[in-house]
Amino acid sequence: MTIVFTLAIIILIFIPWFDKPDLWLSEFHAMIFVAALYVVISIINTMKIPYFVSYNDHGDMIVMRYYPLSLFNSKKNSIEIPKQQFVKYELKPFFFGRYQKIILFQHFRNKVVGYPPISLSALDEEDKNRILASLQKYIKN
Repeated sequence: MTIVFTLAIIILIFIPWFDKPDLWLSEFHAMIFVAALYVVISIINTMKIPYFVSYNDHGDMIVMRYYPLSLFNSKKNSIEIPKQQFVKYELKPFFFGRYQKIILFQHFRNKVVGYPPISLSALDEEDKNRILASLQKYIKN
């Protein structure tokens, strides 16, 4: 996104279309518009809280690893739940109901505890449905 923004500004500097003095739109107006568009798109992408999510249910554990897709935060997180202790999951909508966060629950010391929510906004619908179908198998009714 930053590369596209930079290229757009460079193109606006060198395009001869803005050299006409009777034109109401100057190259500086166009640069301000492109910069504002870049800021709005960046804010929207930040509010989506995209995570790279890796899910694995082979063996005795349900393992969900995730880390933010951000240049400034490289903190990697992992949730590992024994399949016998997995209770349920909940989907919570966010960002005007357009995206979902998943919260995993497990039995821990005779209580049901939930893990911090994980944003599923970076997953496509097929991968999200595959993860949810896999988790559904381990819910005890």
